[in-house]
Amino acid sequence: MLTILLTVLLGIAHAEASVNITAADGSKVHGSATLVKGSKKGVLLVHMLGRDRTDWSSLARKLHQTKFSTIAIDLRGHGKSAKAGATLDQSDYSSMLSDLEAGANWLRSKGIEDISCVGASIGANLCAQLGAKDPRIVNLVLLSAGLNYKGITSGDALKNYGNRPVLLVAAEDDRFAPRSAAALEEVAQGQVHYELLPEGGHGTKMLTRASTLEQTVMSWLAGTFKLVTGEIVRPTAEIKRLNEEITTSGRKMQVHQ
Repeated sequence: MLTILLTVLLGIAHAEASVNITAADGSKVHGSATLVKGSKKGVLLVHMLGRDRTDWSSLARKLHQTKFSTIAIDLRGHGKSAKAGATLDQSDYSSMLSDLEAGANWLRSKGIEDISCVGASIGANLCAQLGAKDPRIVNLVLLSAGLNYKGITSGDALKNYGNRPVLLVAAEDDRFAPRSAAALEEVAQGQVHYELLPEGGHGTKMLTRASTLEQTVMSWLAGTFKLVTGEIVRPTAEIKRLNEEITTSGRKMQVHQ
């Protein structure tokens, strides 16, 4: 019994692998990935400024245990990706969306069909931008999203994201994030839940300071999160192609707490 347990634990411990991919503009993107054999569900994890992919290690490990494949990327200028440690300009921030697209494409190359995007701070804004551009993104989790980080905006992106689900999380001890999240809740078109924590700081700091947040995020991604109306989150977008334009359909459900 002990041998079996150790084998399982070692399998989990060695599930993460380093990957190197290339964005559309040629920029090199480094990431840490976990793959679940046979699973069609995946999560793209995007860190905040000044941090890197390792902020997601705990969540990625737990997602892997619940049959989600994951890739946590280092945005350009961060971690082990291109321009790491360099001073970035506006064009670099604007190009970060290509880093996310590379991560999503890598997951799809591994057979992942349903991709969710989880981001913190500027990473949250970039996830909203990715969701607006890519109708195959089925779900968003935005931790401490802002209306504008380094020119990366979220409001119009969330509108264009359409009727797909989005979880917004902010902490009361974060100066601007609660107001931004409240504004984004109002423009969300699909199932939306705004989780306002009494404390927790900014971005991925909330994952270590709020004991129940990881479970909330995992439940939202898995489609087992129950809204106060009793409805269950539906993370799969319905995609229709009309006259070569892709649209999503769904029902708006805002939940205020």
